[in-house]
Order: sequence, then C-alpha cells, then structure tokens
Amino acid sequence: MRIAFWLLQDSIRQWAGWVAGLHYVRNCLEGLACLPEGQAPQVVAFVPESLRDRLLADAGFRDAPWLEVKWIEDELLSDRSRRRELQDRVAAESCDMLFPAISPPGVSTGGKTIGWITDLQHKHYPQFFSEAELNYRDDLFSFLIGSSSRIVCSSQSVRDDLEQHFPAVDDRGFILRFRTRPPASALQTSPKSVLSELGIDRPYAYLPYQFWQHKNHRVVFEAWALLLKQGLRYPLICSGATVDARAPEHFATLEQFIRANGLADQIKILGMVPREQQWQLYRGARLILQPSLFEGWSTSVEESRSLGKSVFLSDIAVHREQMDGIGTFFDPADATDLAEQLKSKWDDLPDGFDEAIESSSLVANQNDMQQFGRQLVELFRETHADTRVPIAPSVLPLLLSIQNESEQRLDVIHQLSAEIDRLRDVKQEVKLGWFDKLLGRGTVG
Repeated sequence: MRIAFWLLQDSIRQWAGWVAGLHYVRNCLEGLACLPEGQAPQVVAFVPESLRDRLLADAGFRDAPWLEVKWIEDELLSDRSRRRELQDRVAAESCDMLFPAISPPGVSTGGKTIGWITDLQHKHYPQFFSEAELNYRDDLFSFLIGSSSRIVCSSQSVRDDLEQHFPAVDDRGFILRFRTRPPASALQTSPKSVLSELGIDRPYAYLPYQFWQHKNHRVVFEAWALLLKQGLRYPLICSGATVDARAPEHFATLEQFIRANGLADQIKILGMVPREQQWQLYRGARLILQPSLFEGWSTSVEESRSLGKSVFLSDIAVHREQMDGIGTFFDPADATDLAEQLKSKWDDLPDGFDEAIESSSLVANQNDMQQFGRQLVELFRETHADTRVPIAPSVLPLLLSIQNESEQRLDVIHQLSAEIDRLRDVKQEVKLGWFDKLLGRGTVG
C-alpha cells in the first residue's frame, strides 16, 4: 500500500489559525514511527514548502525508510494555471489512498479517500457560527461522506454525532483515537530555564488554548475570582491565539473581566508561544486545565497525559471517554464547582516538574503510540480491502471538473479584462497624440 498523507488543504496549510490540524498529521506519522520495523506502510506526504520546518522539527519520523516527502512549492499551490502540473505530480506517485481529507483536495490521487471529520460542534453550539458557516459545514461533511471510503472519527462521541446527523455514513465511520508523543529535545533538560525566561517563579496552573468562545476561558477566570475572594492566589498561565474570528470582541471581554476582578497579577497571558516553550510550560505546571464546552478529542489532554500531568477537565462526554474516568471533572457552567475542586486538591499536587512521574508516564506513552500506529495500519488495510465504492463516487471528479472549468473561464475573463485595459490605454495615447498634433499645428499657424 502507498498512502498519500495530504497536507495541501487550506485548513492545514493555514496552521496558525488551527494548530491542531498540523499536529494531528504529525501525530499520525509519529504513531507509525513507533511501530516495529516493517509494519508501517509506504507513505508519500505531500507538503507545502512553507511547512517544512513545522513538520520536521524534532520529528521522530524524519528519517523513516517508509516515508517520502514531496515538497510542493507554495507558488504552485496558489497558481490556478498550474493545476494540471500539480495533478500530474500527484498522479505520478500512484497512491492507493489519500488521508486525511478534511476538505476537497483540489486534485485527484486516483485512489480511495479517507475523510476526517473532527467534530460536530456546530450541531451542539450553532450560536457560535454564522448561517453561512453552518451551511458550509453541513455541505462539507456531506461531501466528505459521499466521496470517502472511510470517515475517521477521533472519538465515539464524534461517531455517535455523525450517525445521528448524517446517517448516510452508515458503517463507514472509523474510530481512531489519536495520541501524542513529546519530542525528545523537549525532555533533555529541566523546564526551569524556560520558565525563568517567561517570568514564572511559582507553582502554576496552565491553560493552553486559543481564546475561542467554546474553549470556555470565562469559567476559569470566574473560578479564579472566587478563589481570590477567599484569599487564595493561584498563578494561572495562559497561552494560545487571542483572536476569535467568529467573535472578535471575545478576548477584550475576558481582559476586561481580569482587570475588573483584580486578577491581573495572577493571570498571565502569553499569547502564541513557540512549540518548544509550550512543552516546557506543560512539564513545569502543577496542573493543566481543559474547560472546553465541546471537543472531538483534545490534543492538549493527550499532551498532558503523555507527561503524567494532573488534568482538570470540563465534564463532557468526550473528556470522560478520553481520560477513561481518570482526572478531575467539573461542570463547565459552574465556576464554583471548579473553584472548590482546585481548592481541595491544589496543595496535594506536585509543585510542577516531577522527573519520576514523567519518566513512568513516557513508558506508558510509548505503548499508547504503538497502539495508535497499529490502529492506523488497520484503518489503511480495511480501506484498501473494501470493495465497495463510495456513496457518491462521481462527486469529486465532478467538483474538480466544475472547478477547472470555472478557473478556465476566470482566466479568459482576466485575459479579456487585461486586453480591454490595454486597448483603453492605446486609445488614450492616440487621443493625446491627436491633440498634441492639433495644438502643434495651431501654434505654427
């Protein structure tokens, strides 16, 4: 089998807006790298040149014999007139399937497609989406289900939602609970130097999420305000993008709450931090917070688990599934519940970095990663052996045909527009020349 790992989709290329997308692909490659020699399939990764450093930094799969990386120039991806060139380069690799498709791939690999639907948040919290976004997500998921041989779901919760809202998926849903592995370079030294650089000198809780509405920072900040009223001052470190495109005012509202409740000296917001710093923030934390209202499967929870950190999570179904009952759960709508949980357990937790706990957790993590790798291989083999055609096998070729025709028409329009502009300029030059000649004659006369 030859598997095309596909990173040419916009939502992964534009990883700064959604870092979990790129991390997901890295995690899958790391899972395959943990398998015994000879068990991983051949993988051809199609990757934008601009993601070279992001993909390969500290990668355990960097020199894997089963992996070929095809670096695609960003100029080629953005130039519609060169779409055929991209199609030919992809087709030349003769891949049996493409994974993970999270949007229309733009070209055809000629093989089967494995889609990935991260979650159905828009069905549970439609208020966080515009009408156009709601319609787009419905249409996109219908497209993926219709054109894919398998749909990967990161949890049972996602699969249950998918079967409820998109029953056409039938038995094509495949549960693949991803795991993460800390990079070796992150484990070589104590996190103290990085924490010192960031001005962190006391035991702290760590909240590592983008400031998006559904991440539910507000309940954490409200809990910190309640603790302060009781004379308890627990440092809280936050990292993550501070812009929510769906609610541009959201971060400013949170900042105002911090100021109004006298929490500025307890809550430190770092914004986006380099990945190597983020790992040290995990390692040095007394506990990790995950207050989200909704998740498909939490990357940060996996990263916390890999290091043996204590995690305080919102009590939602996917978190129960992910932690298998282990963890401290709180009502995501009840700041008092979270405050009481923190107050009762804060002093009993390790101050931060604990080498013994981390070491034993890394051993368990190696087993988790191997199991994840085996599940990936099972997914690929099952898909390869399935003789059924997708529900709507012609939908992708039709979409590509319409897209190519539309782009050709746009090219013609652009060419005609340029020609019209050129003729307009020529006409203007002729007019000016005629007036100059006329004025010249007048002067002579």
